[in-house]
Amino acid sequence: MHILYCIPRYDSAAMGNRIHTELLAAWRQHHNVTAEVLALAAGQRTLTTNVEEGVVVHRLPVSANWPLKLANRMGNLVLPYPYLAGAVWHFRRFVATRRYDLIHSETAFPLGLVAALVPPTQRPPLAVTLPGADIMAEPEFDYGYGRFRTVRWLLPWIFGQAAVLRADSPQLAELAVRLGATARKVVAIPYNITVDSFPPPGDRHELRRNSRAQMVARHRLDPERPIIVSINRLHPFKGIAYLVDAMPIVRRAGLAPQLLIVGPSRTTPRFGDYGDYLAQRAAKHGVSADVHLVGGVPHHETMHYMAAADLAVVPSVAESFSRVVLEAAAVGTPPIVTRTTGVSDYIAAADAGRVVDPRSGASLAEAIIELLRDHAAWQACSERAFALAPQFSSQRIAEQLVELYTSVLRAGGGGAGEAQPIRMNVSP
Repeated sequence: MHILYCIPRYDSAAMGNRIHTELLAAWRQHHNVTAEVLALAAGQRTLTTNVEEGVVVHRLPVSANWPLKLANRMGNLVLPYPYLAGAVWHFRRFVATRRYDLIHSETAFPLGLVAALVPPTQRPPLAVTLPGADIMAEPEFDYGYGRFRTVRWLLPWIFGQAAVLRADSPQLAELAVRLGATARKVVAIPYNITVDSFPPPGDRHELRRNSRAQMVARHRLDPERPIIVSINRLHPFKGIAYLVDAMPIVRRAGLAPQLLIVGPSRTTPRFGDYGDYLAQRAAKHGVSADVHLVGGVPHHETMHYMAAADLAVVPSVAESFSRVVLEAAAVGTPPIVTRTTGVSDYIAAADAGRVVDPRSGASLAEAIIELLRDHAAWQACSERAFALAPQFSSQRIAEQLVELYTSVLRAGGGGAGEAQPIRMNVSP
């Protein structure tokens, strides 16, 4: 099977792309699948092709000249993507000169739209992955292409042009159907977590002890007090403000955890710099001394933050999946996650943490208090979480995608037949 793997941006060294690099490597090594990456590039004048870690990577020059730049600007007045016209123009020319068995599009918008605009007779079957931001709508939190009317209007047509739609969680699969996708086309296969998310061979508990000592020294924490970690980019839809709201409630219950908020800050129209917003919220609650805004850290350090923590909290208002939850699970740190975060289905099924209501500091506080007070409950969640994480390895997810795409091609590219949304076996 020869796949064209379309992604908006690709850098094999960037952490956000490592899941794709590992997936492609697993296909190549174990499944007799070859894949070439096609990405968009605004800063170049011609198509480029390079080999990066054994992967052929093509980059389309989506704003190569003034006519394309003008077309991009005009298109951006209608659809919220600055390089749409250039992507459509160059993608059509690219697929006309090459042969693939299947197109994997990493988003319904914009790339799914770009591919769908090529007539089916001129391209191979289209498999669209739905990562969430392409179809979700949270205008109150400045998140999701689905909050734009023109994108919502186009989504059913894009869905109809695809042979199969891969959602990264059952929740997102259900949202796609509500937005106009045919249910039999939608399959829930989660994202993978990278190999460096898993601890090295040896004593996991020793890793946790050493990581805790390291973080206590680095951030001048009290070694006797619990540590809670939140690792994510600081964007309003991540709901970290509600975690800050939980801190005074937890304090009133007689506990004194220290919260490490790790991740680069983002600026949005409604909230401004979200890191500053969180600091102001902590000050308002009188918990500034307990809330540490760490900023962004290299990915190789995130495992140690996770392992140092008693709890990892992902309080997203709405999120299609969240790999952070599974990265915490991989080192045995129990996660607390909102039920509107797609990965919560897997955590709940495995009883590997706590699932709480979104937009509620009180719900987060209740779960934090329970797990910090009840060591037996904490220990059970830690063991179940550690057992769950390997089911999301790159190898496991690569196998599921190959099985799905093989079924699509056997059906003549006409879709997933009577396939039902897949829920992973999450039994430890």
